[in-house]
Amino acid sequence: MEGNTVHPHPSVVPGLPPGVIHGMTVHGSGPNGEHIPHGPRRRYQTRPKPNNLQRLPLDEAAKREMESLPTKTPVSVLQELLARRGTVPKYELVQIEGMIHEPTFRYRVTVADLVAMGTGRSKKEAKHSAAKALLDKLTGATPADQTTNGNVPETGAVVPTFEDKLMGNPVGWLQELCMSRFWPPPSYHAENDDNVNRLSGLPHERQFTIICTLLKRREVGTGKSKKLAKRQAAYKMWQALQDNPPESFQNDDEVTPLNNKDFNFVQFLQEIASEQSFEVTYVDIEEKSMTGLCQCLVQLSTLPVAVCHGAGLTSKDAQSSAAQNALEYLKIMTKK
Repeated sequence: MEGNTVHPHPSVVPGLPPGVIHGMTVHGSGPNGEHIPHGPRRRYQTRPKPNNLQRLPLDEAAKREMESLPTKTPVSVLQELLARRGTVPKYELVQIEGMIHEPTFRYRVTVADLVAMGTGRSKKEAKHSAAKALLDKLTGATPADQTTNGNVPETGAVVPTFEDKLMGNPVGWLQELCMSRFWPPPSYHAENDDNVNRLSGLPHERQFTIICTLLKRREVGTGKSKKLAKRQAAYKMWQALQDNPPESFQNDDEVTPLNNKDFNFVQFLQEIASEQSFEVTYVDIEEKSMTGLCQCLVQLSTLPVAVCHGAGLTSKDAQSSAAQNALEYLKIMTKK
């Protein structure tokens, strides 16, 4: 408005009906040409599409998820599969086996009433192994590398071989059991491999045979390699020790070696050290004891390092006494 001049609404043109501008109808105009404001614009939001995997049974969804294993780890696949159902897998470290410098970790994964086991040289590898075992159980698949990754077969449909059941270090278990009872270590020797191979036929079907001897008992193990055959023989002997009293392994006139003063303690300790991969070092002490005996120290390069003392009429007797005390120490440390 300038002065008293009134300007008409731009949509109102003299001589034309309301809502018409220059001969064109203006949509949305009021009956008198006024502009009618539009309502609030609708914002179209993209709603998430329902995931079809959530509607599938768990076993069917697991089969679909297994297709992404080449690009994802078993732990990731299992985590994503269960996260869509509002749950997560539970991992537990149940055992650490093997030698100190070559430990083997064993993990258990639990989902509701499903349980699977896995082993590996590291905790990460063992968790992946357990997750893969549980995924295989869900899908009903049989792991192709069952004997190499240490998975424990849990399904009843697959009958595992004896080698699949061997977990941990049965050779070490048997050695520790003999030490705790002051028995000499078991001995292992191979049968004639050529005869066994001829019986097996094809090269990839060759079977090796190892005989484990402990006192008066013998156990035989077979496997696709000498290492597997030795493990099986040791496991059978260890299992026999669990099922039978110690007296059944000893001869009637046999005495416990460490109770026999004529026993070669130095040699026995060295055999154990060779089997368990630690070193034995003797250090003679120049000064004699208060009672005039020769003295000696023996050091075991175990973890932790152990040092034991011995005394005797001669330097050799002192070393034997130190070895005997070292064996007593090992017996105490290996008791469970």
